[in-house]
Amino acid sequence: MKEKTYLNIEEKTRAFCNAWQSINTIYEDYARKAGISYNSLYILNAIQQIKGCTQKQICEKTLLPKQTVNNVVTAFYKSEYIELREFPENRRIKTIHLTEKGEQYAAALIPHIHQADKFAMESLTEEQQDMLLSLMDRYVSAFRKEMLGE
Repeated sequence: MKEKTYLNIEEKTRAFCNAWQSINTIYEDYARKAGISYNSLYILNAIQQIKGCTQKQICEKTLLPKQTVNNVVTAFYKSEYIELREFPENRRIKTIHLTEKGEQYAAALIPHIHQADKFAMESLTEEQQDMLLSLMDRYVSAFRKEMLGE
């Protein structure tokens, strides 16, 4: 029988970060396989989730730089995946809406991500799901406190 190896805190931290990075790599690989950049896929998902969003809202949701979001939104606009509408209260602000072509494009890419997320979560017992969520909340809170003093 194999003896259990115990990791020290640095090794555990590294293992956690590697696991987290593996998830991001899977998203990047999926995007590349679909012929789209990771950022474009991430932004497309945000546009689909937040109906009538602004570029600022996408930046807040994705934590991507304004220039990156603007470049992707501009490319989507030129590809006719989105239309931009003036915000009634402030004409300088444009809301982003998927066109029919954009809806079809998103429908070909986004549901598979949600299905994979659901499949992965369903591979855990309900108790494990609750524990995962609770521990992630706790980890994020401690990490935020140390990094940002919040």
